[in-house]
Amino acid sequence: MFYHYVDDIKGKYKVVSFIRSTKPYARFKISGKAFTWEDIDFRVPKIFESEGKLKDIEIPLLAKDKALYVGQPIGMVIGEDEYDAEDKKDEVEVEYEDLEGPIYEPDNVIFSFSKGEYEIGEDSLSLKLKFNRQSPAPLEGRAVIVTHEDGKIVIRISTQAPTVVKKIVADMLDVSEDKVEVRVPRVGGGFGAKQDIVSEELAVIALSYVTGENLKWIERKSEHIMTSQGRGQEHDVKVYFNNNGKITGIIDDITYDMGAYPLPWTGISPLYVTLINLRNIYDIKIRTNIKVIASNNPPQGAFRGFGRPEAFFVIERIMDEVARKLKFSPIDIREKNLANIEDIGNVKKVIEKVRKKYEEFKEKYKIGIGVSLYVHYASPTSKILIGEEKSFVGGYECVSVRLNKSGIIEVKTTTVDMGQGISDVLKKIVAKELNYDKVVVYTGSQDVNGFGSWASRSVLTAGNATLLAVKELKEKIESLGGINRVLQLLNEFPWEIKDKEIYSIKCYEPEDSVGAVSGQVTVVGYDGVNFKVIENYTIVDIGVAGDEEKVRGQIIGGIIQALGGVLYEDVNDPYNYLIPTAKEVPKIEVELLHTPSNTPGGFRGIGENSISGAYASIANAISDFIPVYEIPLRRD
Repeated sequence: MFYHYVDDIKGKYKVVSFIRSTKPYARFKISGKAFTWEDIDFRVPKIFESEGKLKDIEIPLLAKDKALYVGQPIGMVIGEDEYDAEDKKDEVEVEYEDLEGPIYEPDNVIFSFSKGEYEIGEDSLSLKLKFNRQSPAPLEGRAVIVTHEDGKIVIRISTQAPTVVKKIVADMLDVSEDKVEVRVPRVGGGFGAKQDIVSEELAVIALSYVTGENLKWIERKSEHIMTSQGRGQEHDVKVYFNNNGKITGIIDDITYDMGAYPLPWTGISPLYVTLINLRNIYDIKIRTNIKVIASNNPPQGAFRGFGRPEAFFVIERIMDEVARKLKFSPIDIREKNLANIEDIGNVKKVIEKVRKKYEEFKEKYKIGIGVSLYVHYASPTSKILIGEEKSFVGGYECVSVRLNKSGIIEVKTTTVDMGQGISDVLKKIVAKELNYDKVVVYTGSQDVNGFGSWASRSVLTAGNATLLAVKELKEKIESLGGINRVLQLLNEFPWEIKDKEIYSIKCYEPEDSVGAVSGQVTVVGYDGVNFKVIENYTIVDIGVAGDEEKVRGQIIGGIIQALGGVLYEDVNDPYNYLIPTAKEVPKIEVELLHTPSNTPGGFRGIGENSISGAYASIANAISDFIPVYEIPLRRD
């Protein structure tokens, strides 16, 4: 757990526990000894600006008189330990008065717009597709310890983006960034949830700042599932197509459930990612009519895939429904509508392999076989993030590589290790280039510029930056006679090397988001009551692998996560949130292609790839038995 990483804390810390709303929408009054919003009345900054067309909605640390969703923090207590904090919560009473009507006057429509065009075809069909809320549910939830050391507020936090946390906290407290220090342990899973910093974490930081107390908060699993949620989209679709299988146009009326308020970084960005990916790999004209609504749900945050699974679920279900109506093969219908997209890998090979596996499964199982074909774009660029979204978060990552006098190559990056093994990948890149294995990687560092781990960007940015930096370092070392000679100089004749610093810093971001063409074929069995995923075949053109075994692990993990999302996971029951175990894992075959991307290392982003396509292939397989129009699967 998180507290294993806090041996360096100076002094004792106390424990925070939150009083949470038990009502979805109500006025409330707290009686008893508790901290409320008035004690920590700070403005929470927003990273995004392009969403300025949204209603101007405040991001609360604690609810202000009105609770907006079940689980919203409305008060805080401080205890000597977890048990003392719970006892103090028992002494606090909350009175509620239920409310009705919109959260924000005059209605809950926060933003609406339309874009795109379409063409009418010879035939049409209509679909209502819904992707309900789900929780990232990492192995370890959120955790934060705040201390006061040497005139600084020191934040030990389980986060995917330490530099972003530092900026938001400094802006919130109205202090200079050099007064804020963020330290990140080895993060116990993120899945997007720890990309943003949420009200609870900011409230603990603010309360520590106000009281001067060293404070700790460890999120419980039920708290996480109740309040950390992603997805939440409805698509009312009209599809036009010709009898030859060509889809001429789509009208998609999208309702995006923002929740009670936007998060500082996420905002409504998953919606924009859905819109970018809705066309997927196809040449199809799409008209989208978008409505963003506020609701009495938790604020929608990032979840692995970040809008892509929703897009692929919609377009791939459309493909299968059109194929079924025209009696086309699911592979043929996709080939008929392919766009000519460059630099995403070997499209022809992926389709060939998917067709072969589909036919093999069809012969073996007859029914319950689903397909998805997709391109996973990773690592958004500064052109999009800063230029279009007006965010201070850029698409680049800087990495420093240094040879110290002990003979250790030190690598520093702001990206964090949250289970994807980025530290091992960077170490491997350096060791391979130098043919030297004494390498230490410091993740979550604030000694270099960058923005952490999200959007499948870690290897694309930090990996390429590391490669560029170590190549330059290698040139410096070779010009001085090799590593052994440099170490001799550093230790015995340091004056001879004083002006020849043995390090390199390089920054990198791709010119455009990097695509990886991918396909999945899933087999599902049905006994008349329950569905079971039996087999999954996934092929991904990963380019050059930073670490092939870790890539395979990422792909398999995403498939299993999507399996749970389709069949088991229900945020309406946070105390019994079912996550797949080894018992539910099907036979999975992963095939990798290696067409280098147009980046220095030839890498492609992988972290969100398989989960984004697996929801669709599983849903299409189940639709051989019962049409799937909603995730998780409903059979009312």
